[in-house]
Amino acid sequence: MKKVFPSLLVLALLLPLPACQQAPAASLPAEPPLPGSLMTAIIPIPRDPPGFNAYLSDTGYEELFGELVYEGLAEQAPDGTFYPKLARELPTYENGGISPDGLTVIWKLRDHIVWSDGRPFTSDDVLFTYEALHHPNNRLARDTGIDLIDSVETPDDFTVILHYREPYPNIWGQFGGRGVGIFPRHACGDLGWMLGWDCNTQPVGTGPFVLQSWEKGKSIVLERNPRYWQTGRPFLDRLVFPIVPDDLVRSDMLADGDAHVNLWLTPEQLKYLASTPDLRFLTLPSRWLLRIAFNLGEPLPISPNPTPTGRRRATPTPSPPGPNPALANVLVRQALDLAIDRQRLADEVFGGRAQPAASEFFRGWAICPELTPPAYDPDGARMLLSQVGWLDLDGNGVVEAHGVAAVPDGTPLTVRFTAPDSWDALVKAQKLVSQMWKEIGIKVQTEIVGPRDLQGGWEEKGLEVMGQFQVDLWDDGYPGNDPTDYLIWRYASWSAPDKSNGGQGGNVMRFANPEVDRLLLQSLTQVDPSQRRTTFCQIGRLLAEQRPMLYLVYFTETHAVSPKVQNMVVNPNDAFTWDVLNWQTSK
Repeated sequence: MKKVFPSLLVLALLLPLPACQQAPAASLPAEPPLPGSLMTAIIPIPRDPPGFNAYLSDTGYEELFGELVYEGLAEQAPDGTFYPKLARELPTYENGGISPDGLTVIWKLRDHIVWSDGRPFTSDDVLFTYEALHHPNNRLARDTGIDLIDSVETPDDFTVILHYREPYPNIWGQFGGRGVGIFPRHACGDLGWMLGWDCNTQPVGTGPFVLQSWEKGKSIVLERNPRYWQTGRPFLDRLVFPIVPDDLVRSDMLADGDAHVNLWLTPEQLKYLASTPDLRFLTLPSRWLLRIAFNLGEPLPISPNPTPTGRRRATPTPSPPGPNPALANVLVRQALDLAIDRQRLADEVFGGRAQPAASEFFRGWAICPELTPPAYDPDGARMLLSQVGWLDLDGNGVVEAHGVAAVPDGTPLTVRFTAPDSWDALVKAQKLVSQMWKEIGIKVQTEIVGPRDLQGGWEEKGLEVMGQFQVDLWDDGYPGNDPTDYLIWRYASWSAPDKSNGGQGGNVMRFANPEVDRLLLQSLTQVDPSQRRTTFCQIGRLLAEQRPMLYLVYFTETHAVSPKVQNMVVNPNDAFTWDVLNWQTSK
């Protein structure tokens, strides 16, 4: 089951600007309190985090804690621009930091930073981080683009030169963001065993806080890093994270003034806290998006059942259906899209914890505000079906073919609709969407299968990779902040799963569009997020026209913040604690 979070509000859309060189600053009082004033922020959490290393998993807690102790070469601001952190400046074509062919990137590091144990931060720590991420035992390269780096040079303590095999667009965000960054060679452990590093649970970082104590099941306490390189920061002296499993007890703590933040609220917590005066509710899109995929390709053969020994032969099991010829027509796919009431789906199935979706680009700097969810229009859907020959002339409530290419006249429009049984809400969503499709004359055959049966690999003969499905439903989304790699994996024509790639491609729709392919390749050459976003929005418009996939709702996460917390800035491109060095608390 994938994690989803509730929603009250939708954060205003934030558009990226050209890359900046200065770190964003909160609006601070003229005379902030001096360190040592014993300002503390208390943030109860339901369980112990896995650790401080957000490269290893994505529960959300690694990001939350990793942001407190580790820092990247560069980080991303709320408006989508990047700013240097451990680096002195962003490498660009203009300053010579990026070679004309995009294959060499030079990072200049700050020369006055020390780790929290007093050891100097140098280029060798960047090299160590690269070597660990690149090590085959750690298997993390797919999400970070590390596999595109052929070699790393460190000509001196404060210069890192990266040599890429091919241009990689997210170079500014590669060694930073959402709780990850640079690790110390002297304090972590074996390159080939990141899972067992000491610094996962006993972090030594360059960030604003250091771990003071961790009592499993009770509390985690961090204190101000006295060696932090940004003068006068952080303002807080301590961060306390009590481990409080009960949701309503955590809400009580916030309502009674015994806590400053309540994270990832459930619907019950939202209802409970709604009457608490002056609380600030912050809602952001999560990674997950509920979607419907169409099979637009040709099914691959599946071997028949083996014949058992003995006198009786096995009864062959019919192969699952492959592509539906009716769905090859884009107008039919558009009709199915118009028939879905997204707001009703969000309200009835997900209890308001989701918002109607229009595309892959619904969060962070990559948002495309011009892409909006299609209006619920069942009459328009029926009209589209009639235009291509799907009419209910016999009055039985189901449309049948009349002059439809490759379909015998009188054949009812039947859709086989598959969903995994990994999450009850998916099955409920499947049922509701099926009802909506039946209302426009579609005969829907629903199918519930195990996640491995649907999305298993080549050896497991998963229905998707083998092309043995018609329409299916699941939730997914790109990790981190940069959708580039995910888009290529999901929509490039060369990413369709087949025998040659061992079923590894994510384009299970078998969608192929030359212009989408061209734009995906173009995005690989665009380092500036604002340029890449323009390309992404072009891709989004093409996908909206062709509809190889329908985007139903995206899930959101909501946090509640006490009025005692000042200078907290929401950043959809980074972890909740991204600007903790600026937070202040009042009594």
